[in-house]
Amino acid sequence: MRLQRYLAALISGFLFGAISATSTHAADQKQQNSRPQRIITVAPHLSEIVEAAGGAERLVSVSAYSNYPPLVKKLPVTSDARSIDLERMKQLQPDLIIYWRSGTPETQIESIKKTFIDKSSQDGRLVKVISVEPKKLVDIAQDIETVGKALGTEKMAQKNAQLLRTEIKKLKDQYQNSQKRKVRVFYQVWAQPLMTLNQDHLIADIIQICGGEQLFANEKLLVPTVSKEAVVKANPEIIFTAVDSPEFKTDWSMWSSIPQLAATQKKAFVDIDGDMISRPSPRIMQGAQKICQAIDRVR
Repeated sequence: MRLQRYLAALISGFLFGAISATSTHAADQKQQNSRPQRIITVAPHLSEIVEAAGGAERLVSVSAYSNYPPLVKKLPVTSDARSIDLERMKQLQPDLIIYWRSGTPETQIESIKKTFIDKSSQDGRLVKVISVEPKKLVDIAQDIETVGKALGTEKMAQKNAQLLRTEIKKLKDQYQNSQKRKVRVFYQVWAQPLMTLNQDHLIADIIQICGGEQLFANEKLLVPTVSKEAVVKANPEIIFTAVDSPEFKTDWSMWSSIPQLAATQKKAFVDIDGDMISRPSPRIMQGAQKICQAIDRVR
């Protein structure tokens, strides 16, 4: 009798465990299925953030000039810096749209929200619209975690975010040294008209981390126009600019023809691949490393 009771209890416990495990699995599956599965990004770097968060395979559309990870090159383009294709977006039935707050025109943001936010997708999911706004290198790690939380891929997102934070710390430890003098840096956004960046831009954070003194950092506009005479007077020791591809070489004659300029004397004119410095994604660390090394060479 005791043996029968034991076997009955054992079988009952096994069945209860199996049912509990099945129920837990079903709940996990249901939660996963409720997560966004069709993502549209509205800035080139956002496909890279989604990839770092562990959701690249869920992308269904990207913005113009998106090229990383490589799989996005095959996806339809539904936006660029000036316009969005709302009809095409609707056809793709997204359940998550991610935009860059300061990099997306306000009219586009309002159109996206009005068309999609809290509307139901084809499979019944409510469409989510979220934004990111990195101002510092460490904010990129937070963006990865934010997207990972929305996708239900927290573990992957946290892992890659922490890797990025570790890289940033290494850069600071190596170059942000109070014992080293600061180098006067001019970052040229555009030559005609001559434009630069103020201290609120992400690149300003990189320059500061690398031990540079950013010229015109206190200008009110994020991308101010400055005069050639003002730059010469400030006498930068090194000048950076972003280029469309590593093969492209900037015409530096506007500056190199001025012999008294410190940057001319040091031959410190540096092209940075735009994909590696203008996009707030993990790949920006490659551009940051190049800026730090170049500043250190002229110190």
